[in-house]
Amino acid sequence: MLVYIIDGYNLIHQVPALKKSDTPQRDLVAYIQKNRLTGSRNNKLIIVFDGNLDLELKANCRGFCELVGSGPEQSADELIKNRVKAAKSRSEVVVVTNDREIISAIRKSGARSLPVSGFIKKKKAEPKPEAKDISYSLQHEITEEMRKIWLKDQP
Repeated sequence: MLVYIIDGYNLIHQVPALKKSDTPQRDLVAYIQKNRLTGSRNNKLIIVFDGNLDLELKANCRGFCELVGSGPEQSADELIKNRVKAAKSRSEVVVVTNDREIISAIRKSGARSLPVSGFIKKKKAEPKPEAKDISYSLQHEITEEMRKIWLKDQP
């Protein structure tokens, strides 16, 4: 299981649609979820923002992710570094940011970094439509029709 820690405002400023949004934090969560940017559902997602977040925004995640505000005491950058240091398995932590200072610090801690452009490019292809299940009686009917067409010369 990978743990993605995202520098929220860093990512928002790299996606034009999010940058222009009236509710960029809420739209960021929807964007990541819609495009399945974290891959497996088993992967954990933590989005870190500077400042405080309202409870309604946190409730918007509905178990999909954890939204964290850094509060007035520290910056989002410091919070990200502290989260990486506190991680049990740092090799499974992927920090999504373009901030060189964060990248340098988390790599020294043993975590991985991913530039925002690399994370955004991970958009998944549209899921393939599932094959239609047909009933046994319909299968039998189709088989009989095919026999009439292809085996009409045989007794």
